[in-house]
Amino acid sequence: NGMMVEFDFDSYHLRLISNIIGYTLPTGSVHEYLGKYYFGKDTLTPEEYQEAKRINFKILYGGIPTEFKNIEFFRLVSEFIGKLWKEWKSKKYVNTYLYKRRMHKARLGEMNPQKLFNYYIQAYETEHNVKVIKRFREVLADKKSKVVLCTYDSFLFDFNISDGLETLNQIKSAMEFPSKVSIGANYGAMIDKSL
Repeated sequence: NGMMVEFDFDSYHLRLISNIIGYTLPTGSVHEYLGKYYFGKDTLTPEEYQEAKRINFKILYGGIPTEFKNIEFFRLVSEFIGKLWKEWKSKKYVNTYLYKRRMHKARLGEMNPQKLFNYYIQAYETEHNVKVIKRFREVLADKKSKVVLCTYDSFLFDFNISDGLETLNQIKSAMEFPSKVSIGANYGAMIDKSL
């Protein structure tokens, strides 16, 4: 008696990173926001938007090139990576962002600043998802809808129509960050919708 509803975080890792470095990102597309810096214009073509996404992922997972350190967001990311690396070198561990669990050198093996940063963001992502799932449990406690799948940046629900639109709005709010919504009769027939 319902449908599949997927909530997909918008630019999840970029938003998690902005929390860590204390940088306020817009509620709209982060890829478009940063793409405006890359291309020096206010409106991006669809091709430029895709290129901005590619650049963002390359920078975040491969290191920040010098030419992008003049963008405040990436300057702050670079400073944070340096601080994290210094802590790692002196203590042989760092604490995760939310739950303060120790990430030990003995468990993670050979490390470099970018790899450590990537592990740190992945740990934050997992811890944040745990908090989100706890909020979902509260929202759905007296409902028929259920969470049926969690990937790193999205949650899939078997949504019962009798739970009403307000439940979908509560789920969206529980995610904390902006998200996109897709709806379909099954996982293979999802269509992008906005609430």
